[in-house]
Amino acid sequence: MGSRERLNIYIENLVDIPFEWGVNDCFTFTNGAFRAMYGRGYADEWTGRYMQSNKVYPKGLSSLRHDYGYSNIEEALADKLVKLNTPTFGCLVTTKKNQRWVTGVALGISIGSRAVFLGQEGLIRLNIKDVESAWALK
Repeated sequence: MGSRERLNIYIENLVDIPFEWGVNDCFTFTNGAFRAMYGRGYADEWTGRYMQSNKVYPKGLSSLRHDYGYSNIEEALADKLVKLNTPTFGCLVTTKKNQRWVTGVALGISIGSRAVFLGQEGLIRLNIKDVESAWALK
C-alpha cells in the first residue's frame, strides 16, 4: 500500500472526530498523517510538550517560544521540514482561513486541489488557494 492510500485511510478514520487538545488537534492530526504516509511524524518529539495539566500552555506563548526555542511557527517548521513553493500531495500546509490557536495558523495536509484541516467537529476541506505555506520532509 502506498502513501496516498495510507493517508486516505488515516483521513477516513478521523472525518467526524471532534477537536480535542493533545488528542486530536491540528498538530496531532498532521503529525499523525505524516506517520501514516512516511512511517514517522515530522516532529514526534513535540508530542505532548505543549500540554500541561490538560491545558495548552497555561504559562502563555512566551513560555512556548522559550521551551521550543523558536520565535514563530515558520521558524519551527523550517527546522523540521523543507518549505515548498507550491503544495504537493501529502505535504503539511498552513492557513489563516481555519480556526487557529497559539501559533497563529492552522496546520493541515494537502490532498491535491484541496487541503484537509481539523475543525471543531471533525475534518474540513479548504481550497488549495487558501493555503499560505507548504512543507515537506527533508
